[in-house]
Amino acid sequence: MDVYFLLFAAISVVAGLFTVTAKDALPSAMGLLTVFISLAALYLHLNAPLLAIFQVTIYAGAILVLMVFVIMLLMSPGDEMQEYQPNVAYRGLGAILSVILLGLVGVAVKGISDVVQARQLPDGFGTPGQFGNLMFKDFLLHFEVVSILLLVALVGGIYLAKKDVN
Repeated sequence: MDVYFLLFAAISVVAGLFTVTAKDALPSAMGLLTVFISLAALYLHLNAPLLAIFQVTIYAGAILVLMVFVIMLLMSPGDEMQEYQPNVAYRGLGAILSVILLGLVGVAVKGISDVVQARQLPDGFGTPGQFGNLMFKDFLLHFEVVSILLLVALVGGIYLAKKDVN
């Protein structure tokens, strides 16, 4: 492993932990911005500049700005998110999903090690044409699932941040 990868991977993990542990929503969004930027740097390290540009423009630009607007519209100054969720079902579901996420990370690490061992990139790697063919032909279902996941996350964020409207 080289230093560049370790540095940005560590930044991404620490910023992710800050994102989920911050008491205020706006600093949490800034931690998410740091995660997005460090992931873009990792994409650059993997010789995929188009993905890095997408990461910055779509996620750090559009998605995060949308989330910050929602946070600013729904929360008044000085409000803090609750530290403790009393509903046991939510905590159990969170535990199950975290175990599944750890399994997916393990599968991803194995896949990355296979790519790193290959050392030879295919012709046209990272070009917009190859990315478009992969994204909209081979991985169209994955692309749509991620878009639905982002929508669900946004609706969940609105639900957590909303006030009781009477």
